[in-house]
Amino acid sequence: MLQITKSAQKYFLKLLSQKEKNVFIKISVFFKKNIFKGKVTFCDITKIKKDDIKLNFHELKIFVEKNSFIFLKDIKIDIIQHNLSKKINFTILNKNIQNINNIDYLKKNVNIFLENIINPKLLNHGGSIILKNITTNYVVLLEFHGGCKGCIMSKQTLKNWIEKEILDNFPDIKGVHDVTLHKKNKFSYY
Repeated sequence: MLQITKSAQKYFLKLLSQKEKNVFIKISVFFKKNIFKGKVTFCDITKIKKDDIKLNFHELKIFVEKNSFIFLKDIKIDIIQHNLSKKINFTILNKNIQNINNIDYLKKNVNIFLENIINPKLLNHGGSIILKNITTNYVVLLEFHGGCKGCIMSKQTLKNWIEKEILDNFPDIKGVHDVTLHKKNKFSYY
């Protein structure tokens, strides 16, 4: 579960005390150049989405984007003081050698699975999918290519077929996410 240190909670409460009454902290995770980045923002209550997850930390209420929640499972948020500035720090917990070895083993087998089971069927639409990474909390990150990149059906294909196949065949995997920068192009199937 997401951990927020006492000093980080105190810092967030201090910042919120300077804001309007209906402003909250919202945390999300995004991908930049295939690297996870944590993002902490102020968010008006009217901008909180229905499926955002609310977490209570004593006096502090924090919202997390639904799609980001799985990535924050084993994360600790802390404040680091450096000279006169403060920095929010995201730290991965429970990252050990056994976990890394297991992820390397999974990467090899998921790649084989994608090549032999998934991609031959996607090839019917001129597309393919590749494994970009498996996170330390066992989330598979995939990227569509060819006719699948920019295809309006790629989200349904991922959720209704590819994700189910991966989860059924690899019990250690906790989730599957698409990290493709989808933009419709002349090769997109739909």
